[in-house]
Amino acid sequence: KQWYQRRVRAHKMTQAHLQETTTVLIIRDNDPLCVETKILTADSPVFRYILEECAFEEEDLTDFSSDAVGVFVTLLRDKKMVDIEDFLFREINKLARAFKINWLQLDCHNWIERRISDVSNEEEKTYVFDECYYVLKRLEDEEYMKMFVEEFGNSNDITFISRFLDNFDNLDTTMVYPLLQLAGSNVEVIIDTLTRSVANNPGLSRNALLALQHIDTWCLQSHWERWSSLLDEIAELPELTMSDLKIIFKLHSTVSRQISSRSVGIDDRQELRQKVIFDMDKMQGMYYDCVTLEDIITALSAGRTRAIWDVLMILCNALSKYTPSQEEMGQFISDLERLCQEEQIQRVPWKLIDMMIPVLKHSKKDN
Repeated sequence: KQWYQRRVRAHKMTQAHLQETTTVLIIRDNDPLCVETKILTADSPVFRYILEECAFEEEDLTDFSSDAVGVFVTLLRDKKMVDIEDFLFREINKLARAFKINWLQLDCHNWIERRISDVSNEEEKTYVFDECYYVLKRLEDEEYMKMFVEEFGNSNDITFISRFLDNFDNLDTTMVYPLLQLAGSNVEVIIDTLTRSVANNPGLSRNALLALQHIDTWCLQSHWERWSSLLDEIAELPELTMSDLKIIFKLHSTVSRQISSRSVGIDDRQELRQKVIFDMDKMQGMYYDCVTLEDIITALSAGRTRAIWDVLMILCNALSKYTPSQEEMGQFISDLERLCQEEQIQRVPWKLIDMMIPVLKHSKKDN
């Protein structure tokens, strides 16, 4: 009890001292700023730790502009977000997050939300997008970008995203997914971008792979000819890898499966879904058993699976571990064609099989 009373008295004395003290804020390109300590500590656990527990008498804020620090102190004093100028928002938002001032973080969220909903021209749209992207990339917070995509994702504004897609291969990877979301159903602009990327690179670029992993597969159905043409161009890439193929196989299989199930009823779709799950269970064991092309043919002949998706994934897995000879590959394709004719497996999409020819030339490098 006595210890507790001493702690209470010490806390009261500390608070009384803080009521009378000031803290020096070191700011960039200007004289230090003296601020009442109680203003800084009132809503910030970070400031309380620095100034109360660590007993520091100054804080270095030279990472921020003097204008931003001045407005920040005013906001803490008034405890209310004002209609700040656009160029100050980014730093005010960073300060609110750095010093964990909850009410100011919420006010910043509401401020950018209003700016998004009030956009009336391209300049304003570009500004709020840049702020949302900065928070996504630098502060690793998706919330602002989600608000932006929700507002503009269905606007069909190709002009806006085209400015970024023109430099697609050099974009930071964090930019790719938001652009895909903003493109929405306008998948043709993404196909055009991927076509340019494929034409300018010996292999699939990092951003092209990311786009293929997140592109809207339902929209690809309505652009089947364009998608098939893109596959033809990808097949000619001299530096296509096994990991690239796995992504392409999965995407192509998904699109094909969606197209084939368009006319399938609800009950039939449920049955089809159950069959797919069953095939996936069997495939786990086949991954371990099928380590050569001959193993794959033996498994298919034994009826272990009929799903072409299983065949492609097992084939990718096997080719990632060893390089078959030209004779082995020729025999495999011949046996596979025979099994297709005997209807032991679904028809093989030869466009995808053909892609393996350039891959085999580089598989030793991948291993």
